Amino acid sequence: MALADKFVANKNEFGIVVLAPFISISMIFLLLLTIASYNWSLTILGILLCHTAMSSGDFALLCYFEFHRDKEVVTYDDVENKISYFYGQSSERKMTT
Repeated sequence: MALADKFVANKNEFGIVVLAPFISISMIFLLLLTIASYNWSLTILGILLCHTAMSSGDFALLCYFEFHRDKEVVTYDDVENKISYFYGQSSERKMTT
């Protein structure tokens, strides 16, 4: 599990943080799959399955952002208190920094 302690992230920033490693790691193992022997192919497919399964929570959070696309949602992790916050504001009222 990865946390960004006391860092506020909006939908675009969160998307980059989630998708960049997922795509990079998946592409590396897919490329390895093309040159691997049968036994290594099974291992690589197992790694890809586990990697995708462990990334499902990240995709669920991306869906949360998409479900609330009518709002400007940001997320904030507080590691000390072991809690993640999601703040949203309607698009009619813009958030100020």
